[in-house]
Amino acid sequence: MKPFNNQTLKLIPLGGVGDVTKNMYVYEYGNDIIIVDCGVGFPDEAMPGVDLVIPDISYLREKKDKIRGIIITHGHEDHIGALPFIHPQLQVPIYTQRLTAGLIKGKFIEHNLPKDQIVEVGINQKLSLGVFNVSFYQVSHSIPDSTGIVIRTPVGLIIHQADFKIDWTPISGQKTDVGAVANLGREGVLLLLIDCLRIEKPGFNKSEQSIEASFEKAAMETTGSLLITMTSSNVSRMQQAVNVAQRLGRKLAVAGRSFEKNFQLARDLGYLKVPPNIVIASDAINSFASSKTIVLIAGSQGQPDSALSRVANEEHKQIRIKEGDSVIFSADPIPSTESAQNALIDKLSSLGANVYYSAVNSDLHVSGHAASEELKLMVNLAKPRYLLPIGGTARHIKMFSQVFQGMGYDKNKILQLEEGDIVEIGRDNLKLTGRLELQNIYVDGLGIGDVGHVILRDRRLMSEEGVVVVVVPLDQHTGKVAGEPDIISRGFVFENMAEDLLQDARETVSRSLEQHVKKSPDWRFIRKKIEDDLGNLFYQMTERRPLILPVVVEV
Repeated sequence: MKPFNNQTLKLIPLGGVGDVTKNMYVYEYGNDIIIVDCGVGFPDEAMPGVDLVIPDISYLREKKDKIRGIIITHGHEDHIGALPFIHPQLQVPIYTQRLTAGLIKGKFIEHNLPKDQIVEVGINQKLSLGVFNVSFYQVSHSIPDSTGIVIRTPVGLIIHQADFKIDWTPISGQKTDVGAVANLGREGVLLLLIDCLRIEKPGFNKSEQSIEASFEKAAMETTGSLLITMTSSNVSRMQQAVNVAQRLGRKLAVAGRSFEKNFQLARDLGYLKVPPNIVIASDAINSFASSKTIVLIAGSQGQPDSALSRVANEEHKQIRIKEGDSVIFSADPIPSTESAQNALIDKLSSLGANVYYSAVNSDLHVSGHAASEELKLMVNLAKPRYLLPIGGTARHIKMFSQVFQGMGYDKNKILQLEEGDIVEIGRDNLKLTGRLELQNIYVDGLGIGDVGHVILRDRRLMSEEGVVVVVVPLDQHTGKVAGEPDIISRGFVFENMAEDLLQDARETVSRSLEQHVKKSPDWRFIRKKIEDDLGNLFYQMTERRPLILPVVVEV
């Protein structure tokens, strides 16, 4: 393919560089645009009231008539999670493999969106999207149907290699097609975008198959019920839990909406092999001896509203932790969730569970991301002229550059980009020519918008329904509750005329505290519990929903 009128190809990352999540990449040449991936980011504790973070597509709105399609590399949330929020604004075809297409369809059903533009493609299928010719090759990752994307452009051949690893014995049987990458290298690769998240890990990752023996050992050591938590889309890990349950004669239950949905979808599509009569409904768990059950449960990152968090705080309807039970964390925390996961581990331990996690047992989780030697192998096979590390933070990108400079790459041929950078690529050169001014777009329970919209949401709620501040005094020396909670109301009810209601509210908060501060308190969960309990009480009594702000104050 020859370049038209000496045009250059624009590459713009809208997410996924300098950040592990929120992956989205724009390729633009003349009147044609394709997009690779459309993922979400996750809020940290500095983002109250935010559920998800999605890429800023202001640049694309003005050019949506040029967009020929969105290509998805695999089915993880940081690569597909923003589609229900962004696709309605763009209305273009989505191309991806079978399992990923099924996961996206499930999301669209939940959001009442049409599914007709979700196009399932085979691994050997080729797409012609304007000036772009797109093909695929198979890679190993922690979810089946993960792919590398080959983009033939008028200026040269580009490989977009999102999350992958080299695993010669994957549970799914889907190995990384190093032969395809080598053939592309012989053809001539202009630019390789490649996942760099695990560049800090030397050597090679263990095979995913090594996890099953760890699950079985833990199950044999456990006299009660065994709970296993992991990323809810890790189908290979689910399969190993199924295998262990079958061998040891245990029944398998699945708890948590995301887990249940993905488990059933993978089973229906044939990616999960489940023997008959082994799976039981979560509400039937107590009908079996605890020593005869394994529970796959959502909440590996310590999410306060997850099934595992409810179990840890003794709020789950069916599952209660007791002496003899074990919990396996078969997932490392993603950046920003370490403290939440650690708090959950502490809470489960205080209830008597034997908790297995990576800090004490390294055989419980194998990364889905290539370690340094795997990255070197892929780069040496592809032999690209330019390298662009993606899917990592600033430190990963910097270390990637250092490693490959040590292998002979010129520093100027390893791009270190930030979100919004505009790279123009010609046949013989490549340069940074500008930057889009991007902002985080926050999604909350009421809609999509930037931080201003979230603030307006809270202001509107406070102006219409009022605000209730719950002050919980905490002894700074003992960490115990130091007195009765105080409740301050503004714009909700006049305190002198609603003393009975506010007294009921104090009693409701006191009951929540009594239930959850006996041992090691999980204040994230307790704040959420106070919000939920008071919200229900106020709505029942007044049919209003004030903004509820629990505050813990040391005294």
